[in-house]
Amino acid sequence: MLERQVEVDVACSVEQVYDLWDNLENVPRWMPLVKSVEPIPREPDLWRWQFGVRFPLLVEWVSRIEQRIPGQLIAWQSISGLRNQGRAEFAPRDRGCRLRLTLAFALPGGLVGTMLEKIGLDRWLEENLVDSLHRFQTQIETEVRRHVDAPSHPAPSEVFHRENVCD
Repeated sequence: MLERQVEVDVACSVEQVYDLWDNLENVPRWMPLVKSVEPIPREPDLWRWQFGVRFPLLVEWVSRIEQRIPGQLIAWQSISGLRNQGRAEFAPRDRGCRLRLTLAFALPGGLVGTMLEKIGLDRWLEENLVDSLHRFQTQIETEVRRHVDAPSHPAPSEVFHRENVCD
């Protein structure tokens, strides 16, 4: 499996960062290659993901939340489609939260897998993850700052499901 881990420090509370990630439908907001993440009806721990550029370069899978520790960890693993697994870890810092994202994908075998390795899929994946986490950081910090600066915006509980605001 191809595995990458990236981190970002966010000037928001652990609760805010965790709450935004806890609803996986939010992920496409900061990960442009994730086209959609939808819950499976009547299966609260199953999610259908669509990833890629556009047809025919789209891949789908269903993942199961394997572990959820509020304010600390969300871990998932695919149960169909593209084999992958991931975890988002949340740790308090002096001025906010450190978010660590770990993703692992099974590469296809044979010629296709060899070609993907040669074109630098590992570097591409890491660069995209770093960009995505920085996009996440900017979005959450901006949304909370907007709420603090202009009370007419939605309450933090509407944006992040909690009343905490960033430092």
